Amino acid sequence: MTATPLLRLDHLGIDLHRRRREPRPLVLDVSFDLAPGEALGLVGESGSGKSLTSRAVIRLLPKDTRTHGTAEFEGENVQALQGERLTRYLSREAAMIFQNPRAHINPVHTLGDFLTEPLVCHHGLTRPQAEERLVPLLAQIGVPDGPRRLCQYPHQLSGGLLQRMMIASALITEPRLLLADEPTTALDVTTQQDVMAVLDEQRRERELAMLFVTHDLELATATCDRVAVMYAGTIVEQRPAAGLHTGRRHPYTAGLLAARPGLGEPGERLPVIPGRPAAAHETGEGCPFAARCAFAEDRCRLERPVLRPDEDGAVACHRAHELAGDLDRPKEPAS
Repeated sequence: MTATPLLRLDHLGIDLHRRRREPRPLVLDVSFDLAPGEALGLVGESGSGKSLTSRAVIRLLPKDTRTHGTAEFEGENVQALQGERLTRYLSREAAMIFQNPRAHINPVHTLGDFLTEPLVCHHGLTRPQAEERLVPLLAQIGVPDGPRRLCQYPHQLSGGLLQRMMIASALITEPRLLLADEPTTALDVTTQQDVMAVLDEQRRERELAMLFVTHDLELATATCDRVAVMYAGTIVEQRPAAGLHTGRRHPYTAGLLAARPGLGEPGERLPVIPGRPAAAHETGEGCPFAARCAFAEDRCRLERPVLRPDEDGAVACHRAHELAGDLDRPKEPAS
């Protein structure tokens, strides 16, 4: 009997509802499972719906949005949680690391105020007890001199240190599900590596399930166990991270992999995916990637492919199996 996954999204969709306007889809159809201790990378271009998907899991969507489908935590519908059960889920079981810590930490309060608040308000600790628990955690994630740091304000820390503080705020409540929404985008390359090493080490030590949202396919394959590729509000491919480079079956995934810097000769132009990314509300009845795909046929433009299991993953492409070898030879999309 298969164990219940920690997190399961089943045909999750998100629509924007504005007065006197037709609902506008922002996310069309997202389905995946996440097991305890597993890291899943959610990858795609800007506007694909990655961040909205992660925010739906933690109930942080704007008020004028509506969801359909389900997001379940241990079999419970997250959207249906209320009262004390919702408070326990948000304060103890799930936590989020945001892309820009300076936008989510109050600049007029000390970092000690920020980090101890959940322990004092939801876990019944006193301020000294909370600080006593925090200092060893700060040392674990590479923040020395914890008592002094807790007395500082956000503007007194570098971007890398402040992001470590955001990681500490997520880990201090000992959650079982960690949502990381592009946590290294605003950092330089060296600091990115340090922060991701800390995050990966803590995830493995604590056996956390992590949903890692990023536009960096290379970073996702290096950090996660599996990768789910999103385009125009839907998942088009899922694979184990270790086999994505050789096992990819969707033309969009192949295009992202080919566009990685550092693969060609010095001075050589990088391959690009022609056209612009489509938003969920701009897609028609067919495959959302058809307008940019060099391999699209009439069927692709008229019939939307569904995400189907194949070998070690899943892919939403009518021609996935016949194109396996041709994906290495990019060409212009058919007119």
